[in-house]
Amino acid sequence: MTASWWFPEPDAGVVVQVVVTLLVAIAIGVAVRRERSLVLLVVGITMVTMGWYGIRGLH
Repeated sequence: MTASWWFPEPDAGVVVQVVVTLLVAIAIGVAVRRERSLVLLVVGITMVTMGWYGIRGLH
């Protein structure tokens, strides 16, 4: 089940995957908002993850 969430079939939960990733990133970002370096780390990891989703979407 976890593998199907991380590697969904085309159009099968991809939008949900992106939305959940963004919501988790926002929640973590808010939790660490006082420490600028942690906020930047969360933003960077989120951007890399979204880029990975985009590259996967092209194939």
